Amino acid sequence: MQKILFTLSLVLLFVSCGKDNKFTIEGNIKNASGSVLYLEHVDLSKASIIDSVKLKSDGDFKFKKERSAFPEFYRLKLGKQSIDLAIDSIETIVIEADSATFAQDYMVEGSENNLKIKELSLLRANTANALSEETLDAYKEIAQKYIIENPGSTVAYYALLQTINGLMIFNPYDKTDNRLYGAVATQWDLLYPDCPLSMYLKNLSLSGLKTIRAKQPLEYAAKTVDFIEIELPTVFGPKIKLSEVITQEKVTLLEFCTLLAQGSPEHNMLLAKVYEKFKDKGFQIFQISLDTDEHAWKNAAVNLPWISVRDPQSVYSENVNWYNVETLPTGFIMDENGEIVSRITDYKNLETDIAKHLK
Repeated sequence: MQKILFTLSLVLLFVSCGKDNKFTIEGNIKNASGSVLYLEHVDLSKASIIDSVKLKSDGDFKFKKERSAFPEFYRLKLGKQSIDLAIDSIETIVIEADSATFAQDYMVEGSENNLKIKELSLLRANTANALSEETLDAYKEIAQKYIIENPGSTVAYYALLQTINGLMIFNPYDKTDNRLYGAVATQWDLLYPDCPLSMYLKNLSLSGLKTIRAKQPLEYAAKTVDFIEIELPTVFGPKIKLSEVITQEKVTLLEFCTLLAQGSPEHNMLLAKVYEKFKDKGFQIFQISLDTDEHAWKNAAVNLPWISVRDPQSVYSENVNWYNVETLPTGFIMDENGEIVSRITDYKNLETDIAKHLK
């Protein structure tokens, strides 16, 4: 076995030494004369422009860059439209598109992985536009197939970390989803142990697993003993503790949500109606936003009449997992002693549920 591995290592070394240590993304964009096409490098926290070209009448473009020792993710951006791409061992990727349908109807050649990434990207966009349990399950079914098929691939990594409205589709703190995180993290750690993407996924997977193992006794404690403390910054900066809000005179709605998600304005209008009706009878709201964009969250939350805080860890937050939040919005009605007396996922009966616990 050692001899086979040694021989394989020599073959891989020989092949890699014979390659140009650059990658090329080239192609043609129709009906885009005068437009600027950007090439962005996408890392764990942001996308950075690394090159651009002003397209001529023929629409041809070509980017040639140094290739990293590890797989990396890139994005072609034209106006507000973008195409996600991965670079691993591929040297040349060819893109053909029209400016009008740049991100929806493009052709990609030279990379089987990027064909699958295209499929997942379009499916994720369609899911976001018509978000439901059915469309989400449809995305996860196809994405899971690619993950299990080759967990060490860029497709698996891409599929696992996609988001909708800033929230992860696959939850690292869910027992079933965490197995997928573990599979991809293990393979990437074996293939690329020094890659930042590998280390990030490994830590995320282990964090999720640790929380899952600890969750059961904490859930029991939360139901029978007391609430779990939360301390987060408000719109105006200072942090506030949930324990500082709980009083003997108040019934509190503790809610996890995203203010920037589709449907959030309508949801907050419902909350405002209930809040206005019961605020003078001892009712208050402690609303936790999981939005990743702090500036946009502040703009959306600054005029809300109740307590609004933001968890910068978003879906990775232990607060989300301690309270076993699986869908958004999710609320908990807490009595004047801080005991959780009701969990709210269907807000149709919120007014009735609140009224039951007010004196």
